[in-house]
Amino acid sequence: MEQTEVFKDWLFRYQYVYRLRRTEKSKKRFLAALVTDIAKMRKDIQVIEYNQQKKYAARNVYVGNIKQADRVICTFYDTPPESIGSYQLFNRKDQAQKTTKFILLSTIIAILLGILGTLIYMRFSPNSFNFNSPSTLMIMAVYAGYFVLFGKITKGLSNRKTLVRNTSSLLAMLKMIAENKQKNIAYAFLDEGSYGNKGLEELQKQVSGQCKIYYLDSVGSSAPLHLVGKSPNDKNINGKIEYQPADQKVSYLFSARSDQENAAYYLNPADLKAKQLNMENITAVTSLFQ
Repeated sequence: MEQTEVFKDWLFRYQYVYRLRRTEKSKKRFLAALVTDIAKMRKDIQVIEYNQQKKYAARNVYVGNIKQADRVICTFYDTPPESIGSYQLFNRKDQAQKTTKFILLSTIIAILLGILGTLIYMRFSPNSFNFNSPSTLMIMAVYAGYFVLFGKITKGLSNRKTLVRNTSSLLAMLKMIAENKQKNIAYAFLDEGSYGNKGLEELQKQVSGQCKIYYLDSVGSSAPLHLVGKSPNDKNINGKIEYQPADQKVSYLFSARSDQENAAYYLNPADLKAKQLNMENITAVTSLFQ
């Protein structure tokens, strides 16, 4: 599919400028850009806060009439933490274990580098310690930076390669908002999707009992598309999407590889680090709801 100039602009900014969406500050920057982009196409936008704490609040962005919509298309926008290995969809326990392993490994490496750096400094530093010397001030600055970085490592680093997971789904939804004018469809950009379902649960409180929810995840990878749940509008599913009917409240539309032996879906590290979108997948996703 040929990309429009507007889509290319979205792709550049959300792939590079607003790719980190984990801290309160970075999320606010992203949401300001997202709302500005959507406001150029529609005016019925809401930003709602939930899980409010002293220095933090989670936020969902709704486009359209959430309460009266027949269908709501949604995805999460927050940045996942760095982890080891593949991404196992729908397996929170596996994701938590792989994130914990990455934190432990990176913490051990950081400690060893700190010890090594200290030994090197002690080996070559002069015996006298002068606080006013430039070399001492430089070493103090290095140690200060080290401990700031060490604090971030122990809390988990943010994954910086977020094009597939989950910027690709954000771009697919922006494309749908631009092209699909059906008033019975609403859209939701959800917070806290990398860690659980709090954003999705907040959305479910707002929709009607008959509303169909379609949850997008990593739709722009090079892996095949899958739909698990209900078909939109009872239409025949595009041959590019592998359809598995299921009677459930939320239908999941995602791109992943199949693990037939364990009846699971996953994306390998190469899929997650991809720098190019699979535009055929993006087109298939947007066409599904037209």
